[in-house]
Amino acid sequence: MKYIGGIILFCISACCGADSIGFGKVVAVKQYDFNATKVIKIYLSSDSTNVVESCEENGKVRGTITLAQHDEAAVNRMVSLATAAYMAGKKIRLHSESNSCEVDFVALQEAVF
Repeated sequence: MKYIGGIILFCISACCGADSIGFGKVVAVKQYDFNATKVIKIYLSSDSTNVVESCEENGKVRGTITLAQHDEAAVNRMVSLATAAYMAGKKIRLHSESNSCEVDFVALQEAVF
């Protein structure tokens, strides 16, 4: 019975839980302000780890910050961390609460923990 409960919890977390988008060096931060698209995309290097394959674009890991889904202060903090990491050549971890490529968490760190 214990094993069945563990398997059920694993399946629920695998299909419906939060997930890491990727961990690596920032190679680009792009802001889109088109009529139909208002997002910021953060691209990580091709040698990034903890990567969700569906978040890869042209050989790079991509996390998206949709402006309508976050308050302005949170967007500013996430972009500031990504820009600082880019300027310093440091790694960041992008994480999604919705198991997608939507960035909900940014961490400037040397290792994943």
